[in-house]
Amino acid sequence: MKKTFASLIVSALVLSSAPHFAAADDLSEQKAKNEQQQQDNAKQQKNLESSVNQEGQKISKTQQEVNRLDEALNEKIFAVETKDRQIKATEREIVQLGKEIEKYKAKLKRQEKLLGDRLRVMQENDGNSIKWEEVIFGAKDVGDLVSRVMAGKSISKQDDKMITDYQNTQKKLADAQQEVKDKKAQLVVEKRELKRQQADLESQLKERNKRLKELRKKKEKFETQLMDAKEVQQILIAQEKAIAAEKAAREREARIEKERKAQAAREAKARAEAEAAQAAAQKEAEQQAAREAAAQQAAQEKAARSTKSSGSTKQSTPKTSAPAPTPSAPATPKPAPAPSSGGLFIHPTVGAVTQGYGSAGGENGYTFHNGIDFGGPVGTPIVAAATGTVITASGGGPYGNHVMIAHQLNGKTYTTLYAHMSSLNVHAGQRVSQGQQIGKRGSTGNSTGPHLHFEIHVGGYSYSATGPASSINPMTMF
Repeated sequence: MKKTFASLIVSALVLSSAPHFAAADDLSEQKAKNEQQQQDNAKQQKNLESSVNQEGQKISKTQQEVNRLDEALNEKIFAVETKDRQIKATEREIVQLGKEIEKYKAKLKRQEKLLGDRLRVMQENDGNSIKWEEVIFGAKDVGDLVSRVMAGKSISKQDDKMITDYQNTQKKLADAQQEVKDKKAQLVVEKRELKRQQADLESQLKERNKRLKELRKKKEKFETQLMDAKEVQQILIAQEKAIAAEKAAREREARIEKERKAQAAREAKARAEAEAAQAAAQKEAEQQAAREAAAQQAAQEKAARSTKSSGSTKQSTPKTSAPAPTPSAPATPKPAPAPSSGGLFIHPTVGAVTQGYGSAGGENGYTFHNGIDFGGPVGTPIVAAATGTVITASGGGPYGNHVMIAHQLNGKTYTTLYAHMSSLNVHAGQRVSQGQQIGKRGSTGNSTGPHLHFEIHVGGYSYSATGPASSINPMTMF
C-alpha cells in the first residue's frame, strides 16, 4: 500500500499544476508540456530556496550562540579533565611518598638495631649518649680523660645527628603526607564545583538542542520540498528521454519490419517468376515431345499402309508412349497464423489481486487507488507488462524500490509503474521486452505486506490522491 505521492514528489508541485503528459500521444506536445512544467517547478524551487535560506539564517544565529555555549562547555570539561589529571598525579606522588616512608622505616630499623645499646644508654642517662661521670672519674690521667671526652663527644654527636635526621625525615614525610591530603581534598572540592558548572551548561545545551531541533525540522521540511521539486524535474526529463527513446525504438522496429516484409515480397516474386519460367519451359518441352510423338506415329502409319498394299503380313501398330506427366509447381507456403491480439499488456506477476482500482477508504493517505495490488510471497518474479524503455529504477519514498517504464503501443504513449519490490534488475534508460524480469516482489516503502502495486497511465505519469489523474484501470488492458 502506498501513501500520497506528495511524500515522494511535492504535492504542491505535482497536484497544483497540469498532469505531466496527460493523455499525450504526440511527442512534441508532451515536450511542450514538460517544458512548461519545468518552468513552473523552477519558479517554485526558487521560492523554496529563498525560504530555506531564511530558515538557514535563523539557524545560523542560533548556531553561533550554541557554539559559544559549546566553547564554554568545552573549557569546563577541559578544566575538569585537567583537575582529574592533577588528582591522579597527586595520588601517584602519595604512592611514591609511601614507598619512601617504607624505605625510611627500614633504614630506621637498621639504625635502631645498630644503636640499640646506645639508645638504651640514652634512656638510662636521661637522653645522654655518655655517662660523663664515668668518663671523668674513670680516667687514669689527664690524657686518658681528654681521649675519653673527645670520644664521648664524637659518639654523642653521631647519635644526635642520627636522631636529628630520623626526626627530620619523619617530619618531612608527615608534612608531605598532610600536604598531599590537603591538595587532594581541595581538588575534590574543585572537581565537584566544576561538575556542577558542567551540569548547568549541559542544561543550557539541552535547551539549545531543543531550539535547534525545532529550527532544523523547519529547514528539513523546506529542504525536502526543494529536493522533491528537483526530483520532479529529474523524472520529467527522464520521462521525456524514455518516451523519445521508446518512440525511436518503435520506429526502428517498424522500419525493420517494413524492410523484412519488402524483402519477403521480393523473394516471393522472384520465386514466382522462377516457377513461372520453369513451368513455361516444362510446357514447351511437353509440346515438343508431343510433336515428335505425332510425327513418329504418322511415319509408322504411312509405313503400315505401304506394307499392306504390298501384301506383306499384317503388323500391329506400336503403341505410342504416353507423354510424361507434367510436374506440379511447388505450393507457395502459407503465412503462419497471427497470434490472437488480446490486450496490450500482460500480467506483471502471478498472484491474486488483493486491492483493485478505484475508490479507497483514505486510511493510507489516499481516497483513490490508482492501480491494482498483486499479493504473494517475497521474491516472486516481476516482469515488464509490455515492451518499453525504463524511465527510472530507484528506491526510497512511499513506493520503495520501484520502476517506471515508457511504452509506445499502437501509436500511443503509456507509462507503467511497479512498486514495493524487494530488488531491481533494470536501470534507467534500459530497453526491456514484454515478459522480461525487472525485479522481485517485496514490501519496501509504505507497504503493509508483500505485494506488487501496479499502475498504467495514458501518456506520462501523473498522480492524484483523490482521483485517477492519468491512470487507467489495468484490468481493462490485459
